[in-house]
Amino acid sequence: MFNISNFADANADPDEAEFVIVGAPFDATTSFRPGTREGPDAVRRASYNFETYVHRHGIDFRDINVNDLGNLDLGADPAYARQTIRDGFAFVPEKATPIFIGGEHSITPPIVAEVARRHGEIGVIVLDAHFDLREEYGGTRLSHACASRHIIETEGVVGYASIGIRSGDMKEYIYAEEHGIHYHSSDEVHERGIEVVLKDALKEVGCDQIYLSIDFDCIDPAYAPGVGNPEPFGLSSWDVRYIVESVAPKAVGLDVNEIAPQFDGGQTAALGAKLIREFIAAKSAANR
Repeated sequence: MFNISNFADANADPDEAEFVIVGAPFDATTSFRPGTREGPDAVRRASYNFETYVHRHGIDFRDINVNDLGNLDLGADPAYARQTIRDGFAFVPEKATPIFIGGEHSITPPIVAEVARRHGEIGVIVLDAHFDLREEYGGTRLSHACASRHIIETEGVVGYASIGIRSGDMKEYIYAEEHGIHYHSSDEVHERGIEVVLKDALKEVGCDQIYLSIDFDCIDPAYAPGVGNPEPFGLSSWDVRYIVESVAPKAVGLDVNEIAPQFDGGQTAALGAKLIREFIAAKSAANR
């Protein structure tokens, strides 16, 4: 089921792991630029650039039990990929925090479903440039453009908020308003500040167990050009780090998705690797 390729410092035995990393190299429903299937390995390669010690949190990765299971073999069929992701949780210890690296955003709903199954009620915060609230797209309901709609409909998800929104079909905006879906645009973040927006989002989610999904097109292309659907006027890398560090202590899972490494010189994958390490360090520091 897995092809092995390790994230830096992720050498712990799975049974002892506090964090388990899984690659989900799937991009069969890509709607603009393909190549996010290369994201997991690009992020892993970039992870070897960083020191083991994270001064900001007083954490050394040599003292954290992190395991990397490698990449799931997800094929080309969205339904098969979704079931394989759910089946893959059999290899993730119950006590470990799962961290998935995509792949396109369609990987997230089955991850959320399994995390909710394990933890009961959870809240979800999605960082994204796009609503992803379509009922179907490109002839399939399992498209990356439907990801947040499926997340919201998942059993056990009791709260949802998205941050960074700046693109969507008019029907998606109407759907969000009619169904009371909480979202915060990148314009709002620019005007009010990320601290205020995140505080509001956490209230809207209303749950102490939070799953965080980062679609990398939430970030302005000036910071992260290597994505499948780049949208200007996005969040800054500083904004996203603030969210990651703030949410990590209560997080029950994380995914980083939509990194397409062939469209830049490696900076987007490097940012992905760094944010994963910041997440692990912040959560580890809170648990010490």
